[in-house]
Amino acid sequence: MNGSKEALQKDGLVKRLSFRNSTTLVDSRDWYAYTTPPKNTFKGALVPKIISRSRRRICIETHRYSYENDKGSENSDSFYETCFLLMMDPIKGSHKDNSDKFKDKELAPLSESALGDASIHSTGSDDGTLAGAFSDMDIAFGKTKTAYEGWCVRYQFPLKAVTIQKVKNNSVTFKIQHREINHLRKIKFEKAEEAEECSNCIRGLKSTEEARLDAKYKESVKRLGKNISVNAKEQICFLVEIVGATDLPRGDVKSSDPYVKCYFDGVEVHKTGYLRKNLNPIFTLRQKNLFMIETTAEMLFKSEGLNFRIMDYDKVGKHELLGTCGVNPEVMYMCNGERLPLEVECDKKAHKNADEDETFLAVRIRHATDRDKEFMEKYMEIHKVKRTHHAINTAALVNHQGGKHAISSMMTRTEKIEKVGMGSSVKKYRVRPCPDPERPEETEWLSKSDLQNEMTKESREWVYSGAGGIGRLFVEVLEAKDLPNLDSGGFAGNKTDSFCCLVFEDCWVQTDIIDDSLFPKWMPWSKRAFIFNISHPCSDLFVGVFDYDKLDEHDLIGRVAIDLCNLQPDTVYDLVYSLYPTGKTDERKGLGTLRLRIRLEIDDDREFLMAALQPPKTIYVNVESKKKYKVIDQVINGNVDMVSYSLKTFFMYIDELQSYQGLLLYLEEAIITVILWRGHHPLKVFGSTYFLPIHSITTFAACILAIEYPQLIPSLFFFFIAWVMLATMWFRRNHPGPWNRCKPFRDMLGTLILGNSFSPGKIEAFQNKDSVIAYEQKWDAKMARAKILAQEAEEEAKETAQENAVLVEELGDTHDISTKKGPGFLDVDMLKPYLEPYQTYLAIACRFLRYLGNIIMWQECYLSFWVLIGSLALSVGCFFVPWFFLIRWTSRIIVWVLFGPWMKLIDIYYWAPMESMGDEERLKKKQEARRVRKIFMKKQIEEARIARERAVKVKDMRSHLFGKYILKVPPVKEDRHWDVPLPESLAIPYRPEQLALAELAMKEAGYHRTRVPGQDLEGEMILTTQKDNFTEAPMGQATKKHAESESDTVAYTKVGSLVAGAAIITYFGVPILASLGSNVFGA
Repeated sequence: MNGSKEALQKDGLVKRLSFRNSTTLVDSRDWYAYTTPPKNTFKGALVPKIISRSRRRICIETHRYSYENDKGSENSDSFYETCFLLMMDPIKGSHKDNSDKFKDKELAPLSESALGDASIHSTGSDDGTLAGAFSDMDIAFGKTKTAYEGWCVRYQFPLKAVTIQKVKNNSVTFKIQHREINHLRKIKFEKAEEAEECSNCIRGLKSTEEARLDAKYKESVKRLGKNISVNAKEQICFLVEIVGATDLPRGDVKSSDPYVKCYFDGVEVHKTGYLRKNLNPIFTLRQKNLFMIETTAEMLFKSEGLNFRIMDYDKVGKHELLGTCGVNPEVMYMCNGERLPLEVECDKKAHKNADEDETFLAVRIRHATDRDKEFMEKYMEIHKVKRTHHAINTAALVNHQGGKHAISSMMTRTEKIEKVGMGSSVKKYRVRPCPDPERPEETEWLSKSDLQNEMTKESREWVYSGAGGIGRLFVEVLEAKDLPNLDSGGFAGNKTDSFCCLVFEDCWVQTDIIDDSLFPKWMPWSKRAFIFNISHPCSDLFVGVFDYDKLDEHDLIGRVAIDLCNLQPDTVYDLVYSLYPTGKTDERKGLGTLRLRIRLEIDDDREFLMAALQPPKTIYVNVESKKKYKVIDQVINGNVDMVSYSLKTFFMYIDELQSYQGLLLYLEEAIITVILWRGHHPLKVFGSTYFLPIHSITTFAACILAIEYPQLIPSLFFFFIAWVMLATMWFRRNHPGPWNRCKPFRDMLGTLILGNSFSPGKIEAFQNKDSVIAYEQKWDAKMARAKILAQEAEEEAKETAQENAVLVEELGDTHDISTKKGPGFLDVDMLKPYLEPYQTYLAIACRFLRYLGNIIMWQECYLSFWVLIGSLALSVGCFFVPWFFLIRWTSRIIVWVLFGPWMKLIDIYYWAPMESMGDEERLKKKQEARRVRKIFMKKQIEEARIARERAVKVKDMRSHLFGKYILKVPPVKEDRHWDVPLPESLAIPYRPEQLALAELAMKEAGYHRTRVPGQDLEGEMILTTQKDNFTEAPMGQATKKHAESESDTVAYTKVGSLVAGAAIITYFGVPILASLGSNVFGA
């Protein structure tokens, strides 16, 4: 096919091809006859023919289908013809011997798809096979029922499905092959001449059938347009998705169990599974909603197209037909996966459905790609062996080592004393999970120092995962220390079998298992190194340490949430964290430490900064077992359930809200600093340091401007927000601990304007340790003092309340003299209906406050930067808005429009007629309003329906690909407490080793890297993970240097442009702003 299919679809070609065809009867021949049940059916073989024969009228008709043009009128130059064999029954109540010929009436119009869908009409069940496959619903739709006086259509077959097997005397035996029908049917005419005439007519029409099909093929290709050429022998493979149906009729008492049968050119090609009790079904992979059709272009355009029959499944009895619809070949050929809502022909009254809404079946069709064919082949293989899902996560792609039984651990020696030289010995440890494959004998046993040296070497094998595209995160799990022993039999050597699980965005990975060690170390040749693609700069890395158990669930030792916002790119961080069981409550007890080596690599720093403006996507992680689900859940949320209702959780949320009272201490400190003009900003002058009260000066100037020029209040309001953000950033930046600081505003502003890269950081171990201890002791003392004052105030309030209660008791109650009820018995479960909703509200409030606090305190530094930039922009914009002018003229317009004398005209021509409106007119107006409202609601419901279809399909596809257990990964920081690296952590600039060209090529090609696909799905019909190459992994050094030289040149050009632009604006703009200011401020 030539031409741009997408461009043609935008011009409405698919919509034009979907126009229905007008149908005209051009020729008809009919005979009276008797028929018996098909010979190859149960009823036809057992029941005597003399008893089971039925009176029929046999008719051979030729229909002409004329295409409609874009304006909806018939195009007489574009048509094709189709022949049908009809068998009709006499209508009940009419004379069976009625020998009148047909009336001179045309058949009611039938669409091309309807001819395929309603090709078999049945009003009874004279044969068992037919009655089991089809129902009398076919004729219930019956547009041809009243076309003949005294007769109704019982069967209608396309002539190409009919073959004459035998002609003998006055009988003709037909073989009918159409859809599920494969019958031998004998028809007995009144005279032998009539049998001969009927058989000759059929043979004559079948001899010209190929010519009619050729004409149909030419007309179909002609409809596609001149820009599209079709090769008749072209092999075409279509991928078809049955999305779902809406407002189906009821096949059972209250609902239906719908499924869909699909036919192509009269042959069944697919059948979906059924959904129980659903009038608005959405079909997914579980119901086999995807299938492929392979054909040629010639066969496609000569066929009836793709037809769908929606059936109601019944365990006992026949399956009822709920409705039919179809897609013509031209639309099939031009479809590119868009959602096609097909109107379903059905009779809801026959199914006792009072709902008059139209029924639709939504499908998607496109030409199948190689990727589609590969997926369908795998899916069919899985379906044949009846597997419920096919997980492709790390469990299938990465082999983990370690994990022994308790008895095996007790019998395995992990330590030994080895003699070295004369009279000296050294203690050595078994290397776990295994020795170096390249040096097995040398590295089976190593001393403590050798273990430490080997551990710090660069990792050999990397697991590459994730679906992001703005950067990469390199993580190496090095060691853990002081872990608790969670296994029994520690005295005999059975200790904690530790492993780490890491969750980042849409992927999760797992290290090897280190058996029987409270100080596990992961060697460079083990599974410990991971590369995560980053899709959003505010994502956190979750790491959990577990004790491995083969039979029972893995026990959580501790977890940590690593904030990546404040990490600098091209810097190697050697981080040590304390392990806590949760980060959402105050019940935090350290359970050892975890050491990681992390490096952040960003492709484009400006793009990385701009990505923070996009809201993070909702991310889910699927696993195939409940055991793994609990591991992922504990890595993300810890071992405390903050979702399910409990009194403990309820009071935890209340305690968290009360803890925000501690912020009053910081607020009090800030107010005192501002009001009392205490200096805080250091300024060195001639070797002396002075502290300037910048906040006091700024506040004083802003208050004066607000009083003297009230129109500046909106501008000052946004400036106040920006100044608060700057003040909190200054507070964070002045913290003596380097791990408690945030990224400076000037660096991010330089990245945004000039495209500068974030400079690599350098932090030494135990840097400013004494200053950090003194700073924390200072604030701890202030917090303790504040708590003492709060307790004293609380005790004083209690004493005052007790004194008031004694006084009231002495005076007596003068308002309520009724009998007081005792407290009675209180059941804890009785509180659940009342407290559970409030727990949900408390959870929402706590999450909101955490999120707001993270932005204000620059924990989410990229979002804080954009809040600051937005506040400054709004402040400057509001400065030039003439607020008094707008308020004055807005008030004038409202008063003059709403309270003027011309409102009398509104009363005369609008309000008074409404009051004098009759009941019928008022009813019509209400109905019109209801109709408009219904149209609007239908649109909203349709959008919600499409969104739900997408959600259900994604959920089922994720379950098929990754596992049925789904867990949500928080897109932003939700922990109550921040995990800060310990003082022994350090950071050094990243200096990659110079590699040879061959080694660099192997690295970029993914050598020594295992690809684990992320779980972020994309696409429409077949959702797939993002395909990427290892060349998207860290690039070679030569490419990086070239990019840096280009960015410097661009930066210098931008700086020169900014300087020149600033000079021009200053020269011409300052006089204009001066004159505008004098006019606005009344100078």
